[in-house]
Amino acid sequence: MEIQRILIATDFSPRGERAVQRGAQLAAEHAAELYLLHVLPALPLEVFKRLIAETPLETEQRLYNRAKAALQNRAEILALKGIRVKHHVAIGRAHLEINRYAQSHHVDLIVIGDQGESFAREFFLGTTASKTLRTGHHPLLIVRQEPRDKYKHVLVPVDFSKNSLNALEMALKAVMDASIHVLHAVEMPLGQKMKQAGFDAEQVEHFRSQILIHAREGMEKIVSDYAHGDRRVASLIEYGHAPDMIREKAQALDIDLIVIGKRGQTELDEALFGSVTKHVLYETPCDVLVVNP
Repeated sequence: MEIQRILIATDFSPRGERAVQRGAQLAAEHAAELYLLHVLPALPLEVFKRLIAETPLETEQRLYNRAKAALQNRAEILALKGIRVKHHVAIGRAHLEINRYAQSHHVDLIVIGDQGESFAREFFLGTTASKTLRTGHHPLLIVRQEPRDKYKHVLVPVDFSKNSLNALEMALKAVMDASIHVLHAVEMPLGQKMKQAGFDAEQVEHFRSQILIHAREGMEKIVSDYAHGDRRVASLIEYGHAPDMIREKAQALDIDLIVIGKRGQTELDEALFGSVTKHVLYETPCDVLVVNP
C-alpha cells in the first residue's frame, strides 16, 4: 500500500495547524492527494436559544460558511505549493465524521493534532483522537511537535505480533528519508518466580539467554522479510520493561516519530489500546503514528 490519500482533521487551533503542516509535508513527499476536513458540532437547541434572534438553521449556515471559507483559504495556499487539495466541512460528532470521510474517500492516513498540555490526562477520557482510534480502522498520525522538517529518526517497537509488523510495514512506507530503529524489548517476568521455585542463578541465566537468542532470530527474520536490505533500518534488542525501553530509546536516539500497532479489538480495545501503546501516548513527547489492526 502506498500513501496516496491523506486526510487532515483540523479545528483551526494551533494544534490543528501543526497537523495541517505535517500532513501537507507528507502529501508533498508522497505526491498524495490531500483532504482537509473540519467538523462542526451539531449544537443542541438550548445553545440556539441564547443566540440573538437567529434561527438554528441561520446560525448553522453562518458557522458552516465561515468554516468553509477558512478551509478554502488554507487549500489555496497549499495548492500554490503543488499539492492537490480538496476540502470539506461536515456537521456532527468529530470522530464519527472523520472516520466516515476516511472510509468513503479510501484514505491511507489520517492526521490530527494532539490535545495540548492536557493530552496525556485527557486522551483516554474521550478526546477526538482516542475516539477516532477506537472506532476507526485507518492509521492515525497524532502530531505533537512543530513540523520544522521531515521526520529523521523513527522508532518502531515490535513484539513479533501481526499488529507490530503492520506498524513496521507502515513506517517503511510512510517515511522516506528517515532512519528506522526497530526495537524489541525483552522482558523476563518469570525470573523472580523461577528463583522462588528453586531454580538456581545458572538455570535462570540460561533461560534468559534462550529468550535473547529467540529474540535475535525473530528480529533478523522480520528485518530481512520487511526491510529487504533497506539501509535505513537498524534493529535493537534491549532487556527491560517495554515502555521504559521505548521512552529511553526515544530520548537517546532523538526520535521524532514512533510508529506503533494498536492492540485490542474488544475488551474496550484491551483496556484502551493495550498498555504499551498507552504508555507511548502518555509518556513520549514526539509524534505518534498508531496503526490499526
